[in-house]
Amino acid sequence: MDGNIGVLLLNLGGPDKEEDVYLFLYNLFSDPDLIRLPFPFLQKPIAALIAATRAPFSQDNYRAIGGGSPLKKITEAQAQALQDGLQERGVTVKTYVAMRYWHPFAQDTIAQIKRDGITKLVVLPLYPQYSISTTGSSLKEIDQIWATDRELQSIERVTIRSWYDRPGYIRAMAELIDRELQQAPEPDRAHIFLAPMVSPSNM
Repeated sequence: MDGNIGVLLLNLGGPDKEEDVYLFLYNLFSDPDLIRLPFPFLQKPIAALIAATRAPFSQDNYRAIGGGSPLKKITEAQAQALQDGLQERGVTVKTYVAMRYWHPFAQDTIAQIKRDGITKLVVLPLYPQYSISTTGSSLKEIDQIWATDRELQSIERVTIRSWYDRPGYIRAMAELIDRELQQAPEPDRAHIFLAPMVSPSNM
C-alpha cells in the first residue's frame, strides 16, 4: 500500500478512574447492539438504572486493580508495538486507538486521522472472533461516522472483521498456554479452563 497509511485499533474501553465507572457503564448499556429492547425509547432510562445499580460493585472491582481499567494503556502499547514492528519491516504507518464506550472515542480519533492526512486506513478490531455486540457494534459506529463525512469517504478503508484463524495468532496462544503448563507441578495432568467473554451483567 502506498500513501499515508493508518491503522485504527478498536477496543471496548474502560473507565480511567473510579469516578468514570457510572458513565462508562451507561455508555455500555445504552448500546442497542449489546442489549436489545423491544421499545427503543426505554434504552437510555434502563441503561441509567443498570449503570446506577452496577456502578458501586464495579467500582470495588476497579479499585482492586488500581482504580481504573488498564485497557487503554494496554491497547496504546499494542498500537505502538504494531507501528514499530511494521517500521522494522519497512512499512511506514501511523497507528491509532479508538474505544467503543470510553475515551478515546471513535469520533475524536477519526478527527485526528483526518488532520494527519491519512489516505489509506486499515480498521482492526481487537476481538479475534466476530460478534455483533463487540466487533459489529464498533464497526457500525465507524460506518455511521463515515456515511456523514464526505472527506472521510475519500480515504481508502480496509476492514479486518476477524482474525481468530490466523496462524500467527494461534501460534502465539499455543506458546502462552505451553509456557504456563510448563510451570505446573505436573504439566501432563494439568487442565486448561477456557473462560467465556465477560457479559454485561458482570461488568
